[in-house]
Amino acid sequence: MKLYIFDDNVLISGANLSDSYFTDRTDRYFLFKNCKPLADFFHEIVTTVGDSSFIVESDQVVPSPKCDVHPYLGGSQTYRNSLKQRVENVIEKYRESRKSESSVSETMIYPVLQMGLLGVHQEFNLLKKLFAVKDDEMKMTMASGYFNFIKDYEDLILNEGTYQLDILTASPFANGFFESRGFSKYIPPLYSNISEQFLTKQLRSNRMNVRMHQYFREGWTFHAKGIWTEHENKIMTLVGSSNYGYRSVHRDLEAQVMVVTSDKMFMNRLREEKTRLFECSSLLDMVALQQPEHHIPPIVRVISRLVRSFL
Repeated sequence: MKLYIFDDNVLISGANLSDSYFTDRTDRYFLFKNCKPLADFFHEIVTTVGDSSFIVESDQVVPSPKCDVHPYLGGSQTYRNSLKQRVENVIEKYRESRKSESSVSETMIYPVLQMGLLGVHQEFNLLKKLFAVKDDEMKMTMASGYFNFIKDYEDLILNEGTYQLDILTASPFANGFFESRGFSKYIPPLYSNISEQFLTKQLRSNRMNVRMHQYFREGWTFHAKGIWTEHENKIMTLVGSSNYGYRSVHRDLEAQVMVVTSDKMFMNRLREEKTRLFECSSLLDMVALQQPEHHIPPIVRVISRLVRSFL
């Protein structure tokens, strides 16, 4: 979760607080000003997770005194059940507080959580419905620095949905692990292998209105993530921490905001944001995958199945 809360303002992003994100790494940030309900909700979520986490002291790491069950000495499943209940209590409290809300706006926002380890699947359930949409007129775009769809998403996109889909991911040059040392040097070719597998399935399914693109900007890495849909004079976008891959679905605690708007000026700004990302992109197809930077060593093809669920 990448959340920064100041008074009633919420800055949500996919970015971490490290040097490259402030200098030469492309990412997304949305600032929601004077939005107390959203600030209160995410504040409580962060506090709830913190109360079930460890406290870092000067010479040791100890469980929070508010954590009833030790995360591993006290039993993993018992701990997960306890944290899940706490998170669901916050969600239910927020739902109840919004039931009396009667205002109508051109722009609506919805917090979305994904905590697969705890059994909280808001994002997963939302995306399953979204990827199954049968509508030739809808346009969808997805961006992820680390493209790694789970099988459920692949099957829905390639065998159920009929919308136009453009996927933007990092080229090997724009991958944060490009030319790194040790095992991590295999991470860019791992993602090339995953893209190759997806494109192979796409060709078999004959789903020709699905295209992949790769981001490259000299000296920059790519970490932007999100989904945009445009249909019937409305645009929806998701912004937050999720990469929509195995880790995001099953392992990590993710937070996003879904924004739905029919405001013309805001819609244009969202289109401009998306256009800026694609200005530094090129088509990623089977021909592009033959380029030297996409070379997939044999060892990567062997270990891909074993490590894919960790990416």
